[in-house]
Amino acid sequence: MELNEKLKARRIELGLSLEQVGDYVGVGKSTVRKWETGDIKNMGRTAIKKYAEILRISPLVILGYEDEQIPIHLPRPEAVRTIPVYGDISCGNGLFIEDNIIDTVSVPVSMLPNKSAEYFAQYASGNSMSGVGINDGDLIVFRKTSQIENGQIGCFCIDDNVATCKKFSRIGGSIYLMPANDEYQPIPIEPENTCFRVVGLYVLQIKSVK
Repeated sequence: MELNEKLKARRIELGLSLEQVGDYVGVGKSTVRKWETGDIKNMGRTAIKKYAEILRISPLVILGYEDEQIPIHLPRPEAVRTIPVYGDISCGNGLFIEDNIIDTVSVPVSMLPNKSAEYFAQYASGNSMSGVGINDGDLIVFRKTSQIENGQIGCFCIDDNVATCKKFSRIGGSIYLMPANDEYQPIPIEPENTCFRVVGLYVLQIKSVK
């Protein structure tokens, strides 16, 4: 294994992000990435010392010498599921949803509650669900289902091609899609709305990096 591959393996083994390593060493995450790809082979003495500290290895490893006291193990590959990503979903007042897949995302199987279920993802547009930590630009993963319980967050179609992410609320005989932001109003679902349907149940979100 090449030295740069060992350094990347050690970072992953410790659960550190590129940003965390860069912040500790005093460089940008792009520099750390180039160390790990081998695009930058030479580091300053201070960077080597700090890099070794956060990776909890001897500087001798970074310099290319064997250090048998601190072995570096490759992390065991984690099983992932490839999930289709559709157009934006409204976390505001309603947004057009298209049927075409615009991208895919790989999600560790360990993060999915039902390994055999079918999942899909959409990017949040708006901040009506910010109270539960879903913000504009986050990627929301849903489990495909037509059933949902009171108080659960889901993906709902309220018109032929309009989807929204809200909390399902049944009060008496009435249904409301509830926001998690006081700046937005609940969406009442009228009995005559034959287009309304449950599309998915919220599973997790991947935070936006913007």
